[in-house]
Parts: sequence; C-alpha cells; structure tokens
Amino acid sequence: MELTRVIKSPILTEKTDTLRAGGVYTFKVDYHANKHQIAQAIETIFNVKVTKVNTIKVEKQPKSVGRFHGFTNRYKKAMVWIEGDSLNYLPEDQEAVESEEAKASKAEKAAKASEVENKVAAKLAQKKASATKAAKAPVKQTTTRRKMGAE
Repeated sequence: MELTRVIKSPILTEKTDTLRAGGVYTFKVDYHANKHQIAQAIETIFNVKVTKVNTIKVEKQPKSVGRFHGFTNRYKKAMVWIEGDSLNYLPEDQEAVESEEAKASKAEKAAKASEVENKVAAKLAQKKASATKAAKAPVKQTTTRRKMGAE
C-alpha cells in the first residue's frame, strides 16, 4: 500500500486536542492498513519518530435523515505517540506564519511607497517654485459668441 494513501485525515475533537498536548495524535487511516504501515507513513510524511501506535476499528452506525435511513461509513482510527516532536498538520498554524510574513512585506512596501511619494512631492514643489512668471500668466480664453438679433 502506498504511504500517501494510508492516512486519510486527522481527527479533530476536544478529546484529541487534549491528547495532542501529551504527544498523542489521532488520525483516520485506511481500513486495511496495519500498525507498521501507519507508523512508517507518519515517520516519512512528518519526519518524526513514532513511539507507539494504537488502532481502533470504528464500525458503521445507523443514521436517518428525515425519512431516509442509512449507515455511516466504517473506518479505522489510529492513535500515534510521537517522541518529543510536534506535528503541524493544522492549516491555521501555517496560515498564521504566512500572514505574519505577508504583513511584514506589506509594511516594507508601504514604507518604500511613502518614501517615493515624498521624493516626488519634493520635486514637484521645487518645480513650482522655480517656474517663471511668464509660464504663470493667465491664458486668454477665446470663445465665440453667437450673435443674437441686431448685434
């Protein structure tokens, strides 16, 4: 079995959050995967050392939606103990780091833009001050007037 197909998704509940603080991570895994395959997949994907793996087979349960009756899918749950490391499989953690970097780059761009605006404003002020009076003389408007009646 391919290692990328062993792990389906992390299981995120209040109980798994408390376990994660102790170094135990819970995943939904392929129903036919064994403990050795699960440990190998976790070690290669996340680059950590797995100490222990416990697995639980969760059977299908009857559910009904309105008048329709059916079953949930069965799956295998794996609880993985990890030595001293931590896994970063939550997208919020990655987004927080990326957003901090984006904010820093935006601040740098804004500072550069304000410097450029200040330089341009100074040049414009200097040009206006050095402009000659001839250039500032008002230009006579030439408009045609319509003659009405006896004019």
